[in-house]
Amino acid sequence: MSANAPNPELSPRLVPRRFHSSIEFRLNFSIHLAPNIPWILFALGTIAVAALGVWAYWFVIPPLPAIAHRALPALRIAALAALLWLLAQPVLERIEGSGGRLVVLLDRSRSMELPVVEGGASRVSVAERAVEQLRRTGRGVTILPFAGRLGADSARSVEPGSTALGDVLDAFARSADAEQAGAVVVVSDGATNAGSDPAEAARALGLPVHVVVVGEGGAMDRAIAGIDASSTAQVGRAMLVRARVTTTEPAGSTIPVVLRDRDRELGRAIVTAPGSGAEALAEFRVTPLQSGLAVWTASVDSLSGEITNANNARQVAVEVAPVKLGVVLISGGLNWDFAFVSRALAGDSSLAVNSWVRGRDGWIAPGRPRATGPGVETLRGQAVVVLDAIASREVSAAFDQALRAFVANGGAVMAFGGPAPGVARLASGAFARDLAFATDAHTLTRAASPEPVPEARDLVMWDDDPARGERAWRAAAPLEDLSPIAAGAGDRVLVRSAGNGPPLLLVRHVGRGQALVVNGTGVWRWSLSGTDELSGERGRRLWRGLVHALAEPVQGEPLRVRPERWLTSAGETARVFATLQDEAFRPVAGATVEGELRDAAGRTRAITYAPGSAGSYVANLEDLPPGRYRVTARATRGGRELGRAASELGIDRWSLEQSRTLPDSAALAAVARASGGRVMRAKDLGHGAPLEMRGLARSRTRSLRLWESPWVFAVIVSALSLEWAWRRRRGLP
Repeated sequence: MSANAPNPELSPRLVPRRFHSSIEFRLNFSIHLAPNIPWILFALGTIAVAALGVWAYWFVIPPLPAIAHRALPALRIAALAALLWLLAQPVLERIEGSGGRLVVLLDRSRSMELPVVEGGASRVSVAERAVEQLRRTGRGVTILPFAGRLGADSARSVEPGSTALGDVLDAFARSADAEQAGAVVVVSDGATNAGSDPAEAARALGLPVHVVVVGEGGAMDRAIAGIDASSTAQVGRAMLVRARVTTTEPAGSTIPVVLRDRDRELGRAIVTAPGSGAEALAEFRVTPLQSGLAVWTASVDSLSGEITNANNARQVAVEVAPVKLGVVLISGGLNWDFAFVSRALAGDSSLAVNSWVRGRDGWIAPGRPRATGPGVETLRGQAVVVLDAIASREVSAAFDQALRAFVANGGAVMAFGGPAPGVARLASGAFARDLAFATDAHTLTRAASPEPVPEARDLVMWDDDPARGERAWRAAAPLEDLSPIAAGAGDRVLVRSAGNGPPLLLVRHVGRGQALVVNGTGVWRWSLSGTDELSGERGRRLWRGLVHALAEPVQGEPLRVRPERWLTSAGETARVFATLQDEAFRPVAGATVEGELRDAAGRTRAITYAPGSAGSYVANLEDLPPGRYRVTARATRGGRELGRAASELGIDRWSLEQSRTLPDSAALAAVARASGGRVMRAKDLGHGAPLEMRGLARSRTRSLRLWESPWVFAVIVSALSLEWAWRRRRGLP
């Protein structure tokens, strides 16, 4: 919407809602009735009331004075008609004046530090000139700065960071300033990258939100838009890293891209500018040389005349594992489920898979010569053991005891119940108490379709597109041979039956380890579809992801520290979580957790972890300069130390705020359109262009529900009482 376009919502008179009956009076108030009232019945009722009032005083004896002969029926008619029309739920809306104070929300986010054009003034200086022009309008103006949150007043600045315009508008609606506001003016470049939808927040505010766009388009810029890598890696195993490059250069221009680990160059690539705002992709094959947290930087050379070089580099953090994860598969006999899962896991280069299948003449190790069965030594150095239609005691008594100790000490087991007796076979031997399930006759069914629970989407997400993944789950084949089990109090259900059926996939803690139980047979059919070519890859991804999740090291020490993200963008808050448990692995609340943050130069600062959920504590680290940091924690309670822990995290130089060099005028226009506001350009206001403020502020109205007002009923009762008293005084019954 342009600055000069007429806006019907800014009319000084109140516009009634289309579905309401209304009677409008000029100047300052209007009356609205409930929607869809039966007009004919109310009109006939009013006529009947009028006839009753006239008939009650139609007599001539005893004679009444002329004033009484007119006033008494008028009082009765008015009171009864008012009672009748209160059934239509009338609402009186009164205009209390045109507008109020003009509140200016001034963007102080990191993107406002960018220049308007190359070598020119910063956006914040242009915005301040526009604000000064707003001050000269003569109207009461309140200036509130904002970035990720709303500032208190113009004298109190806010820390530059991300922009959360939607959250800021929501916070403003709850503030005292909103009570006196007649309109809001947002002065910003529109680079919103956090929080709720600003257009929805502006619509809910109930005031016109005008926008002043800061910044110009057409600037030259070259940037790393993103960098993608696997979340896990292994020492000595090559992995793929992709850097996405954007540029305003003409299509066909060549751009060198370099990937570095600190001062060591990992790779170099040349990409061609695609033009039209598209992204070019630079690929690197990287082989990690050491375990731990690896932070790599992708960068492009600066472009002559570009508006900023703050977005020319971006980092990615990868946790490098020292060795492959060991997985042991043991099956009671060849079947389709075992064949599919074993092939899916064998195709994952990060897993070292060994398989055994029990045959008629003994154990078979697929792909290897005839071998003895799995034993205690089989578990050495492994992360996950997969049991398919077999209980550990069926392997051997020694293996049964060793596997129970393996899981209790932090290992994991994935157990497929298989055909009858299904998961009941697992509750035997050393696991007799650990994997016993209660039965529920109400869930007795032979087959059921899978339905992932919302809380487990992170574990059973088998497609990058959530909507496509949900459609695939709805089309997945049902499992058969189900056991009517019920989840226990400490179990986490991942996939349930659609309808009234037993859980299909659930996780249970056994000591410090985990057991994932698969109830039923036929999981191999989840990877089959006649219309979905991605179904096979989804099935493989599901079981690989579950194995990796089970192999996550459990918390063996009383205290563990881990950042929310290994790498946080500049200007964002880095969060570090500490979890505290006792000797029985139960969460410990009420402790004091403190630590320190150390940068690469050895400088330290104290940090405090605030209590969260039971046994969980969090530290919010704000405004950290780019670099790598080591964070420590020490937990105490009652003067006794409960544990110590340490971890690492990184802060990237790249910022989403500064990566957006062009103003987002479309987002700001959506805010204005949703609230009935106007769109203006900062360059016009900043150079002294006259600003017409009349009509910017919406008239404030106050509504009164007449059928709920005690004053209205008091007037009606008073009119009827006056009529009755007057009648009695004249000697009438």
